[in-house]
Amino acid sequence: MNKELIQDIRQPKRRLAEILPAGGRGRAAISASPVRRPRRGRTTGWLIIAVLIIVLPLVYFISQSFAKVVVTVRPKQAILTLDDTLKVIALPAEAAVNPEAAVGYETMTIQATDSVAVTATERETAALRANGQILVVNRYSERSQKLIANTRFEATNGKIYRIKDEIMIPGYELTDGKLKPGELAVTIYADKPGAEYNGEVKELTIPGFKGEARYDKITARGLTVMAGGFVGERLTAPASIKEAAEKKLRSRLERSLEEEARAALPDGFVTFTETRFVKFQSRVKDEPAAGGNLILELDGELTTLIFSQRELSRHLAAGRLTDYDGAEVAIVNFDELKFSLLNRDTFDPASSREISINFTGEARLIWQFEVMVLKQALAGASKSDYQTVFLKFPSIAGAEVAIQPPWLKRFPVDPGRITIRVDQ
Repeated sequence: MNKELIQDIRQPKRRLAEILPAGGRGRAAISASPVRRPRRGRTTGWLIIAVLIIVLPLVYFISQSFAKVVVTVRPKQAILTLDDTLKVIALPAEAAVNPEAAVGYETMTIQATDSVAVTATERETAALRANGQILVVNRYSERSQKLIANTRFEATNGKIYRIKDEIMIPGYELTDGKLKPGELAVTIYADKPGAEYNGEVKELTIPGFKGEARYDKITARGLTVMAGGFVGERLTAPASIKEAAEKKLRSRLERSLEEEARAALPDGFVTFTETRFVKFQSRVKDEPAAGGNLILELDGELTTLIFSQRELSRHLAAGRLTDYDGAEVAIVNFDELKFSLLNRDTFDPASSREISINFTGEARLIWQFEVMVLKQALAGASKSDYQTVFLKFPSIAGAEVAIQPPWLKRFPVDPGRITIRVDQ
């Protein structure tokens, strides 16, 4: 007997009328419930647009927030072959001196004291003058005031002290109606030996100025206690021992003064070994008890000429470059040049007003530009035309730019996100 599989059984065909309920309700039901297909294409498009409107500004904002630019600048450079002698003058320059014809210099003075103990084995008769430091003040004139060697100073107790060498007190400065007096620290010595000149001095005047306007305008005040005055017999060390001790002190104190001078050199200034002048003054601090030690003290004073690197560089450039237009330049290897101070033996930094100096060697001259001004000019600049910014800086010979992230079309608007590196 033949078997039929389920898939072989065929149902008889039925008419549509037999399937649907009778009457118009079936037709109404069909027309009232149509099959709706979702319109996905239009919805997806609006979603993409919305995402772009929100995300793109956010991406731009984040890119700007984290954007960084490194600009490597190659400034204009030149080599100056120097064998030049320049006249330098003390500042402030006197009215009769043409500042354009010379380079100005200032003086910087460093003082220090050191001491060492020496064994006292001998006795001596001594007549010693007290000494100490005072500050001379000039409220009299804007011009420097010269005091000759041995100028007398009178303390309020009537005691007379003198300076040993000629000095030049700086003139006062007048800024916004406020007067800043010129000041100079100097060592004074008692007019006579003796312990009665020891002690504190507060205010001093210059007797030679009595009856003049300078008497009340050029005065002094004590910086240290006057000490060392003595007359009589005292214990002392043999001369050879004191000389050896003082030599050791001088070497140690000079190194200390030079270190302090280097640390105190103002930014933008340069000094040279030959422009440093050092002087010393030794004294025995106290008379010891029998068999005790003497304290040998040494006062050291280093005065050096300092020069503005800007002015010195410009002056040397003007003398060597025929097309130099007065631009900001800097010599970056002053330490490699040979420097000499002519007639150094007759020059006194306290009283002399001018001297000649000589430079020899190969000077590296680099044109300067304001880093912050360049940053501000580049901030927000288009990546396609930033080169036009560099054309406004003639001191720049070339530059390379690295922008992160690399898809940015403009420099960050914040100058703080722009780093300038100078390749010299």
